[in-house]
Amino acid sequence: MTIRWGILATGSIAHKFAEGVSESRLGQLQAVGSRSQESADHFKVQYPGLSSAHASYEALINDPEVDAIYVATPHTDHAKWAIRALQAGKAVLCEKPLGLNHAQVMAMVEAASRQQTFLMEAFMYRVHPQTQKILDLIAEGAIGSVRHIEAQFGFNTPIVESSRLFANELAGGGIMDVGCYPVSLARLVAGEPVEITGRGHIGQTGVDEWASALLTFAGDVTAQLSTAVQLDLQNNATIYGSEGRIEIVEPWHPRGNTWSLQVHGSNAQVVSGETANIYALEADHVAECLKAGLVQSPKMNWQDSLGNAAALDQWRAGIGLTYQEEEPANHPGHLLGGLSPQLTPVIPRQNLATIEKPVSRLVMGCDNQPSISHAAVMWDDFFERGGNCYDTAHIYGGGQVEALFGHWHSQREVREDIVLIGKGAHSPNCYPEAIATELDISLDRLQTDYIDVYFLHRDNLEIPVGDFISALNDEVSKGRIRTFGGSNWTLNRVREANEWAAENGLQGLEAISNNFSLATMISPVWPGVETASQPEYLTYLQEKQIPLFPWSSQARGFFTDWGAQVLDQHNGDRLSMTGAEPTAHELLRVWDSPENRARRARAAAIAEDRGTELINVALAYVLTQPFPTFSLVGPRNLQELSSCIRALEVNLTAEEVRFLANGAD
Repeated sequence: MTIRWGILATGSIAHKFAEGVSESRLGQLQAVGSRSQESADHFKVQYPGLSSAHASYEALINDPEVDAIYVATPHTDHAKWAIRALQAGKAVLCEKPLGLNHAQVMAMVEAASRQQTFLMEAFMYRVHPQTQKILDLIAEGAIGSVRHIEAQFGFNTPIVESSRLFANELAGGGIMDVGCYPVSLARLVAGEPVEITGRGHIGQTGVDEWASALLTFAGDVTAQLSTAVQLDLQNNATIYGSEGRIEIVEPWHPRGNTWSLQVHGSNAQVVSGETANIYALEADHVAECLKAGLVQSPKMNWQDSLGNAAALDQWRAGIGLTYQEEEPANHPGHLLGGLSPQLTPVIPRQNLATIEKPVSRLVMGCDNQPSISHAAVMWDDFFERGGNCYDTAHIYGGGQVEALFGHWHSQREVREDIVLIGKGAHSPNCYPEAIATELDISLDRLQTDYIDVYFLHRDNLEIPVGDFISALNDEVSKGRIRTFGGSNWTLNRVREANEWAAENGLQGLEAISNNFSLATMISPVWPGVETASQPEYLTYLQEKQIPLFPWSSQARGFFTDWGAQVLDQHNGDRLSMTGAEPTAHELLRVWDSPENRARRARAAAIAEDRGTELINVALAYVLTQPFPTFSLVGPRNLQELSSCIRALEVNLTAEEVRFLANGAD
């Protein structure tokens, strides 16, 4: 099976790969694409095997004679062109780092998954026999248990501001260019880190000129990593074990066709070998994967790339390094776009008397977005799949979330197509006069002049309900909010507020946003929060047909595999991706009770019977109530969003709803 390669871009790394394909067993140089015809033609002349030279990347991607695309652009263009190639049905080998950040890699992986098309990050050292020998030696116990890893990759090059290595707008610097290699090796050997501490120096051009990182893994395994574009590092790696060490002189790119490494300890030995051009090995590896019908490489799979991207994000965060493209006002347009047929049906919407626009049954919780890069990918995909309701609040991220959302909807020009939830007057500033003051700030951040549904974020029992209702009606009359409700209000206060409003001819609380899920909250997640799980509360909502927008509708991980591991005391906390993840301690404190464990078991039984996920049954329970429910969900990635949407296909009967809640048929 011969793979016809298209080379996208014509920089130095493109030449190295083209030379490798020329020496490969299963690859054939077919076409090159550049941003100009002149550049493409110049590249083609140097490789007589090339049949076509295209003056644009689009033309290369659409070339029917090309089977696989090698993406060799600067880092900032990896995601865009890899996704376009995948959507055109081409296999993709994309230069490292796969994306600018974890969010971009997530979008790339999602595109490959939806298209069921091959995608691999081009860490060529991963397919080299030296790397496999390292793993074999560790597995054989040649150095005992791994305890520590040291790895470095860096060089000293003159500062040239026009060079991509020193251009912030092209994501230059050491961490992204070569620091990704030591991170990749450490993770290959030790697994996913649980903590990353980064240090480094950011130069006058806004990129890291040298940096180091300390990674901690399960079992207190550590790794010390270094990178640079302004220092000549030794560019080696050492893996220390309880009974020896493995020294790799050239871990990233063994010179010529020979390689060797040295094992120290009771099993001291020098291991060496000969092999082909490392880029030829890489091209042949892709061909072998395609021949086997694989969409992921067993040596560099999608989860591996996601983990590496997350670690690089943490390292950069440690030194305060962001790129121009990651600034809220500069973030790129929609990366994914174009739903595949298997992604239907989309999220349904429901009309409510109190809200002008139909509202999606799932509501995107926006409080766990760490950056515009991550938020835009999540919010774009949610919208494209039928979701139109987004939950924000004055306090989320110290105001950052509202600002991110303002940038997003303004750039996408979708304000009139979405239902925007806003919240304010959170404790300790829970007073009627805080509503107008905070709305001034929130509307400015959100880049809008109104909020569709406004919730009082907390209640203040010392304030008469009439004072809150009057202040909220004032904002309705000004057009700054369209309707309002109470979040974390007790049933007694809701009744009192609505009775007072009716007596005074005013609008009352027309929606509630308390916690509600299959697992009942046994201890408050945060101070001052309330649940609507009590039978009397649910009866009131049913009688009045008041919409419920429940937060933590999936019980913050209680119904996930991770939740099962925590309940079985087999797992703890994970590397934080968004800064808002639940912890193992929280899960046990808030949700762990005999009643909730029993509900979990009943949901698992239904899930097995229906051929779906446990968490989908739990979410379907919330959506199948005798009053309108619009579940707030907080997916941290696109895979979790897809899982939430699949819950909409789980149609529970009334008997199953009662069984899940109470165990009664």
